[in-house]
Amino acid sequence: MGNELETAATNFSEQAKKLQIALYYTHNDEEKSKKMLNDTYRDLVVLKGRFSSASVYGAFIIFVNSVYLKVVNSFFIVSRSFELADLKTSIDWRNFEKQLDDVQKKGGGDDIFAAQVKENIARNLNFQELTKLFKLIELNDAIAVNHSFQKFLSDVTGFQNIELSLDYETSTSLAMEIHSITGAKIPPAELARGQGEEKAAQEVKIEKVDDSLEGKEIKLMLNGALILSPIKGKDIAKLTIGDRIMISIIDKNPRAVDVAKAFNAYDSEGKIKPIPGRIVSIKRDDCLHVMAIVAKGIYMKIVEEEDNIKVAMDPTYFNQSGKTDADESGNSRTMLIILSVVFLLLIGIVLFFVFKA
Repeated sequence: MGNELETAATNFSEQAKKLQIALYYTHNDEEKSKKMLNDTYRDLVVLKGRFSSASVYGAFIIFVNSVYLKVVNSFFIVSRSFELADLKTSIDWRNFEKQLDDVQKKGGGDDIFAAQVKENIARNLNFQELTKLFKLIELNDAIAVNHSFQKFLSDVTGFQNIELSLDYETSTSLAMEIHSITGAKIPPAELARGQGEEKAAQEVKIEKVDDSLEGKEIKLMLNGALILSPIKGKDIAKLTIGDRIMISIIDKNPRAVDVAKAFNAYDSEGKIKPIPGRIVSIKRDDCLHVMAIVAKGIYMKIVEEEDNIKVAMDPTYFNQSGKTDADESGNSRTMLIILSVVFLLLIGIVLFFVFKA
């Protein structure tokens, strides 16, 4: 009985620790954490790859959070050895990672070179690049994924004629934390402390706040504000679904910064510039409630109290519309002139024959 109680207590302790880890990675979302424990909520995509260029060989494993489109861990090896060329990327990530670790322990890699490559990739594998890559992953187009990452790798490393073998699989942050042998672990003190109210407040909340978004994939929900344009803007009362407007991101959390950087709207001083978005929902009561999409799965929630203002439209869309209207107006004027000339000629011909007779 004593052994059974001890085993039960140990199992309970392990489950409690796993739940604590899951809560950490889901930002204290209990429902998602419990699903993660049962492996029914997978928040990671693991990229496993090997590449070669001239006499340089490399291999890597990259853990990407598929909810926030952010690299959470990665490990790279760059070497002159043929040994990396034999790695199989099709095996599961735990075995693939172990092979990388074995090569590293045998001294088969150039640590300084690998660190430089890792830094270049980490700096450039941003929200925007991951968004493009994950569109292909969602289509399950392995060839296109391989080609896209091959071009990205060549661009950021400068390696020429890269040959790449890339595979990917889904996993969980919990599995990464427990089984990964190369990734950084959560500091015990931080795990024990949990997210805390201050940190939780800084994270992006993912929620469905509008019936029009029911059934849609929501990766991020950010708070925003309308950009005003008193002269060229559109009356706020005339805004309709489908309008493309300029939006200011109010949130200051890391995910908001990532979105701004993806739009090249984050300057060197840390200021966030307006970004374009398309209105998908409008509700009017005491205030105007606008929901706009800025990228796939990323929405902006806007509440505006003023009703006598003009809203800035997306300049790209606005300019194209303006140009089209101008072209149509110009074409109409040209046609009118041609018709007038033809009409005058006809009148002239008729008068000529009348007077000649």
